[in-house]
Formats: sequence, structure tokens, C-alpha cells
Amino acid sequence: MKNKKDILIIGHKGASKTEPDNTLRAFKKAIELKADYIEFDIHQSKDGEIVVMHDDNTLQTTGHDGYIKEMTLEELKKLDCGMGERIPTLKEVIKLCKGKIGLQIEVKVTDIGEKVVDLLKEADLIESSIISSFIHNEVIKIKKYEPKAKVAVLIPSQIEDPSNLKKAAKRLIRKEKFFAIHPYFIGVNKELVDYCHKNNLRVNVWTVNEQKDIENLIKSGVDGIITDDIPLLKKLLNRNN
Repeated sequence: MKNKKDILIIGHKGASKTEPDNTLRAFKKAIELKADYIEFDIHQSKDGEIVVMHDDNTLQTTGHDGYIKEMTLEELKKLDCGMGERIPTLKEVIKLCKGKIGLQIEVKVTDIGEKVVDLLKEADLIESSIISSFIHNEVIKIKKYEPKAKVAVLIPSQIEDPSNLKKAAKRLIRKEKFFAIHPYFIGVNKELVDYCHKNNLRVNVWTVNEQKDIENLIKSGVDGIITDDIPLLKKLLNRNN
């Protein structure tokens, strides 16, 4: 079994159990809780700024019905994400988190990979960050643009049968030299994890909040667990500090 101290604690949208999703407040809390990484989602505004939000529309988070790609940063900054928090830019997240916590960046749209890489390189964070996406061609393009980038492929929740997950992993191993796969946790087992490890592919699972599920994944030897409940995961990994 993988040593518990080596399993990454990845805060889903920051410390989203208690703080507004994907906000600087949530990221600060994740830092306080001593997570290893924060996971967050990025889009591009009408005027070309990389901003952090889960959906492409701001309605669910802010109550304002508008698409990020059709709004300027100035317009986006007027919206309230909860507790007075504003939509952060990737630049602001980098400034807050550099040297304090790792970045696990999920790319939600196409053709922004080079901008993301350039911002990470400027901050000397390219080799310590993970860039993931369901848009597999986007992470392939990122890897070609910057071979040192750690790119990961997200696997949809619909693929949860262990045999289908292994088939997906085999295809990805043949296709490119990815850093990791990020499958939905259901269906992840020790056989899959061992197979990936033999092929130099890490396994970080999403999004896991129940004790029994976390315990099973720890036993399977996963490399990282994306969770809304950082304190619970810390407790189960015996991380008391």
C-alpha cells in the first residue's frame, strides 16, 4: 500500500466545504488547512483574461446570467461569488498561492493553454503545477508547447466500470506521455492503479467526500485525492499538523 504521507490532498475548488467555490477565500482556507494542492477551473473573459470559475456561465455562482466569454474582466469583477468574494484571475491565484500550495488547474475551454503555461513559467511554477482537462486535445497541445508541463487527462464519470477504466488508461498510455489520469473515483481499484504505476502514470481521483470511499482509495494506492472535505482526508491520512 502506498505510504499515506505520499498521497496528495487536493482541495476541490479550494476549501469548498466551508468557503465559496473557486475564490481566493477558499484558496486561503485550503492553505491554512495545509492541503497539498488546490483544484480549480479556468475560463477566458471577453478581453482575454484567464479567470477562475467552475461553469462557463456565472449564474449558479453569482446569480447573474452571463457567459464568461461574453463579459470583460471589469464586468466579471462586479459579481459576488458569496461572502463578498469576487471572481479571481489566474494571476491573482498564482500571487496568493506561490510557495504555499500547489496548483491543479482544470482547463475548461480550448485555446488558452499557451497563456496558462506562460503565466506559470513566468512565476516559475510550471514543473510544480498540474494542468488537467476533459478536453484531451487541449492538454496534448499544452504538452507539445511546453514538454515540462505536468498534464493530466480527466476521465468522465460515465466511465466507472473498472474494465472500461483500464481500457481508457491503456489508450491514454499509448497516445501521449501524460503525467496522470484523473478518473471519477467509482470503479478505481488497486489493479487499475498498479497498471498505471507500471506505465509511469499517476492516478488522482475526483471528487471524494465519504470516509469509506476515501479509505478504499487509500488502500488501492492512488496518488492523490480531490475532495471538498480537506479535514476529513487529513484525518484519514493521519496528517495532524
